Amino acid sequence: MTRRPNRQPPPPRGCVWIREAADRVGVTRATLYKWRSLGKGPKSFTVGRRAVYRIADLDAYIEGLYQAAMNPEPIPEMRPPEPRLPRRRHSPR
Repeated sequence: MTRRPNRQPPPPRGCVWIREAADRVGVTRATLYKWRSLGKGPKSFTVGRRAVYRIADLDAYIEGLYQAAMNPEPIPEMRPPEPRLPRRRHSPR
């Protein structure tokens, strides 16, 4: 019996499989799988049993990371320190 080569079908138009998505975002496939389970990261969906990412969603995710890095949220001003109260001394009885 001959084995068929394990070839992936091409992804839908305008999409990439998880391997190419991980390369595009700069993380491992395991990280993307974890983000999918936690509901984080770029939007994705499944075709059959395979994770698919739209190229536009990956680009939007990367752009969002860039915008967050260029426009960080201002650090809230800290409260001034509380004044220190003198310690009460216990008097011997």
